[in-house]
Amino acid sequence: MNSNASSPPPAAGAPAAGSATDLEVRVTAILVTAAVLLGMVLQVFIPPGPVTLVAASVLAGAVLIVVSLLAPGRLRATLSGFRFTSTLLVVLAVMAIGGTLILQGKPPEEYATRYGGFGAIIVALRLDDIFHGLPFALVMALFVAAVISSATLRWPVKARNAGFFIAHVGLLTSLVGAGASTLLARRGMIWLPEGGDSASAVMVEKGPTAGQPAPLGFDIRLDKFDLDRYASEYRIGFYVAEPGRDEQGREVMATRLKTSFDACADGARCQKPDTSKHVLPGGDTFRVKAWYPDYARVARPTGIEHGTLSNQWRNPAALVEWTVNGQTREELVLASRPQWLLVQPPRSALLFEKREEEAKAYTSHVTVTRNGETRTGIATVNAPLTVFGWTFYQNSYQPAGGPGHMMSGLEAVHDPGVPWVFTGFFLISVGVAYMFYVEPRLKARKSAAAAAASTTARAA
Repeated sequence: MNSNASSPPPAAGAPAAGSATDLEVRVTAILVTAAVLLGMVLQVFIPPGPVTLVAASVLAGAVLIVVSLLAPGRLRATLSGFRFTSTLLVVLAVMAIGGTLILQGKPPEEYATRYGGFGAIIVALRLDDIFHGLPFALVMALFVAAVISSATLRWPVKARNAGFFIAHVGLLTSLVGAGASTLLARRGMIWLPEGGDSASAVMVEKGPTAGQPAPLGFDIRLDKFDLDRYASEYRIGFYVAEPGRDEQGREVMATRLKTSFDACADGARCQKPDTSKHVLPGGDTFRVKAWYPDYARVARPTGIEHGTLSNQWRNPAALVEWTVNGQTREELVLASRPQWLLVQPPRSALLFEKREEEAKAYTSHVTVTRNGETRTGIATVNAPLTVFGWTFYQNSYQPAGGPGHMMSGLEAVHDPGVPWVFTGFFLISVGVAYMFYVEPRLKARKSAAAAAASTTARAA
């Protein structure tokens, strides 16, 4: 017996089951694959860059939207479908992973050094600037077309679907802000001498005008620079000799600090010197048997011994015991005369040393002047100064040459797209909240009203 005998034949002219879904899958695959492949081919001739990204995204997105509105069939429904959007998100995630794993925006020779033979392939395929390339731009164009197509299918705006439109307007607003940031953002360093000349421009390091000076539109002057350092501390450092390259690209052996162990468990107070055993990378161990903050050889009834004149860390010494391959050695070392204690010669060693007086905090007090208007402000680490559309981040410092004078390194950033991006995030939040908490009540109220009307009509 034919297993299909009990199933009625499809009506003449009716589409086969699943044909709409199959068509949507095919169209999605064709559009996404074509965008990536076409972008990779074209960017051989059109180099990546901010202008390339924005122009290609806008033009390709506009063309696709027009075609979806005019072409017959299910193109617009496919663009607005969940399957199409989820596919785009997966592709964008893969590109984001690639842009994270592969260094971006570095000189070509650095790729050859880091990736060997693959370095030339990375540069040839423009994978050194994924987020400004044509494949990324064309995928973003598909995403914009999907957002707008989805909105056109749900037009007009009503109270019951307002949340959807608010969220989509927010998404487009954020994309516009991101485009404005890509094209118009300027970023660079300004070095200001304490009590010296003011600056009125910044040399742009990132953006379409990289390498060119950008006028600030005002003068900024460093009045005072405050530098707060940590108290002097001592440590046992574990150093390893590793191959590296010098500024000329030649292979050299460089000694690098791998890990360190503070002399005191309670920091600068140093009331609890650390005498516990520590395991080094590789499995060897060491400990400090005794600390001598103010080392001196002192006379005792049993003879001359190691000792300390006080508890102040004036001339610190450490009696270090380390074990390598089952053999234990012991040595007295002074921070004032650094001495290598070989662990795995010639590749690794211990060193008792004074930690550099690291900066705890540094602050720039500046005066900004524009057209006779004067403002004062403070830029410190984790607390930037924003004035006249520019934001100044406390980034670095260095001596200015004169005694007691410093130069402050401020990173200057002008990004007109940031307000639009955050406005978009706000609208998305409002739209999602509306969809979750307002729209269900409106629909429930409409359903109740319809049911009451139906009951009244039957009673009549």
